[in-house]
Amino acid sequence: MARLRAAADRYPRDAGLAALLAELRSGSAEFNEIWATNPVRAPGHRTKTMKHPDLGPLHLNCDVLTVPDDDQQVVFMTADPGTPTAHTLHHLSAISP
Repeated sequence: MARLRAAADRYPRDAGLAALLAELRSGSAEFNEIWATNPVRAPGHRTKTMKHPDLGPLHLNCDVLTVPDDDQQVVFMTADPGTPTAHTLHHLSAISP
């Protein structure tokens, strides 16, 4: 939702985006409630847990860097050294072709 809000703020005259937002607003009270909170977050550091079907939960650091004057972002996913997730990722990299 935050990325959609950021796109709407960056492209206020985009007809396709405006149509999508109108459709979402008219079709979902939940969307309107969340939208009203103005969900915009600056890229930066976050932690995420990915649930792998065979390996279980992977606790990852997610660092997002924006490319100035562009819609691109560079995303780095890493694990804290010495953690079970770091060991799992190391093991995966060793067996990957």
